[in-house]
Amino acid sequence: MTLGVDVGKGTAEEAPAGWRASAEFSARRLATITAVGALLGLLVGGVGGRLAMMLLARLNPEATGVTSDDGFTIGQFTMSDTLNLLLVGTLLGVVGAGIYAVLRGLRIGPRWFQALTVAVGPAVVVGALIVHTDGVDFRVLEPTWLAIGLFVVIPGLYAAMLTLLAEHVLGQNGRWARAPLLLAVAPLILWLPVLPLLVPLAAAWAAREGLRRTKTRAQALDHPAFRWVGRLGLAIIFALGLLDLGNDTAELI
Repeated sequence: MTLGVDVGKGTAEEAPAGWRASAEFSARRLATITAVGALLGLLVGGVGGRLAMMLLARLNPEATGVTSDDGFTIGQFTMSDTLNLLLVGTLLGVVGAGIYAVLRGLRIGPRWFQALTVAVGPAVVVGALIVHTDGVDFRVLEPTWLAIGLFVVIPGLYAAMLTLLAEHVLGQNGRWARAPLLLAVAPLILWLPVLPLLVPLAAAWAAREGLRRTKTRAQALDHPAFRWVGRLGLAIIFALGLLDLGNDTAELI
């Protein structure tokens, strides 16, 4: 759990020692990443997703009126559907921000390499969740390679931009850490619709903070081996996602 202490390469800031100060530090950092993630979720996931749907609908006029696997009517773009998609995109952006806040300490290499590696993982894993062989979405919307590519690129673009923008904001001379507390943590209200997902984050943070109260345990937690185990786990998830995406793509094309 790296909400309190970022163990990534090149980090200059560490969470304060006391429980209260450390909690405030972590809340400010999570709120900052959440604000960036929500905005990108709205723009990349919501607006980008809607534009992708419009393009595919324009290329497939014969599919107009068909109900997609997500319950949208292909070729019909209503205000309610658009607002619903924007809301879903924003909430997914919030969830993505939470995942990034936890895993950002596993980044390695220069900033461009971090953005690239962080982008590839979600592109493949989320793409594997979206692309499927049953249903109608990837059966009636052609060219199939374009439909698949769009919904692989969108999560990848979101993750890359989140990495670059969140780290840029966090690195602005600690402004996020000096702002008035209520203003700084205000973006955390965006977690209310997905509050159950925030509970395990808080529990993991509390457990980690408890362990790092002793020097021996803190040194053990900061050992590079733990980070490499985490990276290995992510690599396995990526490999499984790539295999699933590859199999579905081969069957669809």
